[in-house]
Amino acid sequence: MKLKAGGNALKEPVDHTPQRSAHPHPTSHVWQSAQRWRLTEAQRRTVYLWVCALAAATQFVAALVILMMDASTPLWWPVVGGGLCLAAWILLWSRRLPWQWVDSGLLLTASVLVTTQIATHKGPLPADMLFGCVFLLLAAFSILPLKLAFGYMAGLLTVVGAELIIHGGPYALFWNLVLAGLLTAHLCTFGRNISLERAEATILERLANTDALTGLENRRAMMSRVHLAWPDTLGAALLLVDLDRFKRINDQLGHDVGDQVLRDVADRLAQVVGAQGWVGRWGGEEFLILIPGGQDSRRVAAELVESVRAQALSGGVRVTVSVGGATNAEVGSREDWVRLADARLYAAKEGGRDRVEWMQPADLEWSGDQVG
Repeated sequence: MKLKAGGNALKEPVDHTPQRSAHPHPTSHVWQSAQRWRLTEAQRRTVYLWVCALAAATQFVAALVILMMDASTPLWWPVVGGGLCLAAWILLWSRRLPWQWVDSGLLLTASVLVTTQIATHKGPLPADMLFGCVFLLLAAFSILPLKLAFGYMAGLLTVVGAELIIHGGPYALFWNLVLAGLLTAHLCTFGRNISLERAEATILERLANTDALTGLENRRAMMSRVHLAWPDTLGAALLLVDLDRFKRINDQLGHDVGDQVLRDVADRLAQVVGAQGWVGRWGGEEFLILIPGGQDSRRVAAELVESVRAQALSGGVRVTVSVGGATNAEVGSREDWVRLADARLYAAKEGGRDRVEWMQPADLEWSGDQVG
């Protein structure tokens, strides 16, 4: 792209020397942030503690209701169930056993409890007992490997089916139990795969829109934001930021130091902008900042220059930045918006660096390719 303003070229020569990243893996920070949705061991244990506590409380409340209402359901069912959940909570809280062992132990104990209920019950099976079987199916497919879970489901259905044949009961609910088992199997297999695929797609999308060195959004992502912000009638602004004399840092201190300087400046810019806008790496030592309408973009630009200048970066390196600013009200297209900020960045560097340019050039003479 070639731009002219008052007969001068708009851009200084850019150092295209490849930069070596100090990170052991340039995209590791993106993968880490993209997988924050995964629960840690401590978080899993905390969630399980709450589940066990609520389940125990529910069972004991049910026992109290049975006692007060003189219901036909045996009192020992919810009492034993609540005791099991309470025991699981104690084991988890004491950290004496891994939560996976508690999981398996709870499933085994609950299976014995429900089987005992079915074996000792006289007469047709009630609906609440079949609902307990649904709970066992959910637990089995959540805890056991898929083949074992299907075997568990087959055994449970065999026991329930035999009991229905011998003593009678709601046969329609039995078929609903079968359907519940199949649906649970589907959700625990295909549903889990779908969730993983969605998570992987999210990670890949973030990688495609993230600069590997700084962790900021890259040029592609920022251009998407520019396109979305263009209709903003409140006066959105673009700030094109360039590190002054960055080539000297690479030449004199090495590219590793240069990479660290870029990361430090990226962090400094992100801290200043905060929730007021978006910061992305535009390329090389340039950063693009989008300030939506309604924000004081001139104040933000001044704070950016002052923040970088005022405090040394890692290793005591001091740098300054030049900024070119333009609002969407000044131009007629998205491409011109970026070009005007680019032209004013060049004017800021020609005018002495370490400054912000908002005024000149006021108009541009175009030639060459379009930005985008």
